[in-house]
Amino acid sequence: MRALLGWLFLSLWILCAVVSGGCAPWTAAGYRDKAPRSEAPLPARARIFLVAGGVDVANFAAEVVEQRALWRQRGFSDEEIVCYYARPTRSGFRGDRRQYRGLFAELDGCYLASTELLREHLRIAASQSPPFLYLYISSHGIAGLVEEGSGLAPDERALLDRYVIQLGEGPGYGIYPEPILEAYRQGRASEELLWTPAVLAEALSSFAAEIPKIVVLQGCHSGGFLYEPRRRGAAIRGIPNLTVIASARFDRTSFGCDPGPDMTYFGSLLIDLLGRTEKDEGPAEIDWFELFVQLARGVAALERREGVTASLPVYFGAGAAVEAPASGG
Repeated sequence: MRALLGWLFLSLWILCAVVSGGCAPWTAAGYRDKAPRSEAPLPARARIFLVAGGVDVANFAAEVVEQRALWRQRGFSDEEIVCYYARPTRSGFRGDRRQYRGLFAELDGCYLASTELLREHLRIAASQSPPFLYLYISSHGIAGLVEEGSGLAPDERALLDRYVIQLGEGPGYGIYPEPILEAYRQGRASEELLWTPAVLAEALSSFAAEIPKIVVLQGCHSGGFLYEPRRRGAAIRGIPNLTVIASARFDRTSFGCDPGPDMTYFGSLLIDLLGRTEKDEGPAEIDWFELFVQLARGVAALERREGVTASLPVYFGAGAAVEAPASGG
């Protein structure tokens, strides 16, 4: 009997190895170790940047996969489209195992999403003077990482008291203050640790004024990248030739950022609306304000149906900001 059980176990192990290329990738630890990870230099023609930053749900990465497919269909090559994602934590993988498994192969060729790497890649892209920049980031957004009474030094408080979009490859997965502070105290530059309005502004300002810059931010409180009422004022509004859509006002959350949904409310509707634009339109040709109007209405309708507080997406272009009306009209 022991021999028979041993033979059956060996047979199953061999079958798993043959069919799936090994069973290890489908454990949380194995997935992190063997997840796709491009280490190639940034392509010289990079102009479309698609970034998924969360480490606990797969829907951010699913949006990157869908958008990459859409822009490929529009005729953009893999030399022009760059993708990033954050590997899930052990608990994050368990909570969204089915979707992560389905995305595994689709993320091939993507870089790991970290503030340091994305910042460097945008600097390199700016030096190549692309005809346009399109940056899409989908992740968790946080309205600061400082807790009251934390007793931090002024520079440490300044580091953490910012709106943040999580890019999960980095100290503390980009949202836990203790590892971030530890890295900062050991000499890491603040600009390498957290994706904040200041870091985004620096990256955008490296592109020439005449280059159209389209930025779409999917995340809670992402409107804080346009308007920081408790901090240092408008963060990126002074960048020339800039269009921004944020999925939620600075003081609101967005939805669909938990295990279960295939994509976020905002991200799913955005991809649907992009698919309805003219097939020969790239990011620089799309009427983003008209798209925003339709997007805000769609998000509001979904939120009313789900009975959640309105996220109130925000549009910025031509030097002025427009908020979605509270009624969603």
